Amino acid sequence: MTIIDPARTAEMMQSLVAMGQQGGWMPIYPAWNSYTQEMIGDHAGAVIGDAYLKGIRGFGIQEAYRLLRRNAMETPASHDEYLDGRGRRALPDYLKYGFVPLDNPVTEAFHKGEQVSRTLEYAYDDFVLGELAGALGKREDAAMFRARAMNYRNVIDPATGFARGRRADGTWISPFDPAKPAPYVTEGLPYQYTFFVPQDMAGLIALVGGKQAFIGKLDALFAGKYYEHGNEPSHHIAYLYDYAGAPWKTQQRVREVMRTQYTDGPSGLAGNEDGGQMSAWYVLSALGMYPVAPGVPAYELGSPEFDQATIRVAGGKQFTMRAPGASAGRFYIQSAKLNGKPLNRPWIRHQEIVAGGELVLEMGTAPNEKWGAAAAEAPPSITPSTGTR
Repeated sequence: MTIIDPARTAEMMQSLVAMGQQGGWMPIYPAWNSYTQEMIGDHAGAVIGDAYLKGIRGFGIQEAYRLLRRNAMETPASHDEYLDGRGRRALPDYLKYGFVPLDNPVTEAFHKGEQVSRTLEYAYDDFVLGELAGALGKREDAAMFRARAMNYRNVIDPATGFARGRRADGTWISPFDPAKPAPYVTEGLPYQYTFFVPQDMAGLIALVGGKQAFIGKLDALFAGKYYEHGNEPSHHIAYLYDYAGAPWKTQQRVREVMRTQYTDGPSGLAGNEDGGQMSAWYVLSALGMYPVAPGVPAYELGSPEFDQATIRVAGGKQFTMRAPGASAGRFYIQSAKLNGKPLNRPWIRHQEIVAGGELVLEMGTAPNEKWGAAAAEAPPSITPSTGTR
């Protein structure tokens, strides 16, 4: 929607602002009503921040920021409001320790569980809020939230290279098996949630031992059948090879998922459609791209399923993606040109799409391991040492 209908996107953002004004808090997961305890994270901020950072205007961004900041900084005084889903769960712990500990010494017992997932998702939400603050000229807030975006490091155990439950005194839970469900991870495995650091993939790669170790960890996830496309925390994982200098493996994995996880008959989706994410993943991936980190106005490139597809963007412009032979099984990118100029990075900026133009991909049946592999061409992310872009 941010690509094809920015005006309607602005209206949806204003609806979120109206919900926040009417209820006093930005809704975390506006499902059957404005507030619910149903899910974790604080992703209205990711949606609003992503829209604004992609240049979408026409909604109350200052009021949106006020409400988002409140979610990230305050806990309701009323316990009933807290139970109703207003504000972030376990926020006092997160602010005190930089992660949500297993023993939750600050937060009441009602919210034990899901501690690692909450930490990782809050850190990502803080990143988007920091980017939004920077765009609005709120420098102190931008620095604070960008620093908080690094909290993910507090729940990635450097000894094992996996997301792992941790107590308030800093000790890690034991025994530990990243391939088995754990109460501190929401609807998934520690193995899957280890990769939920969309805001700083370069930092995560360094934390787990470098690019080759990271690629090996991704390979083992798919080989061990730990990837679960039916649930959202896995959806970006196939695209992460782009960050480690192996975009050909992203092309391979994305095509595997499209082929094996979708059919055109009953039960054709691998999981609950929820808010439309199963179909959205397929539509974007079939076009050949996917937004790994909303809040960063860019899309990682995968493997288009069509020889040609045209996106009608605002202002009567068109963006055409040509990939001759893609529909016949040529799913490895050999080279690329954007508006006639060589493109050597496996990602594309939002503005390059909405400006209109043409992306031409030369496709082949065998991988070109050199295309897009240069370290200098990694997708945008924050810098681990400073917390800034």
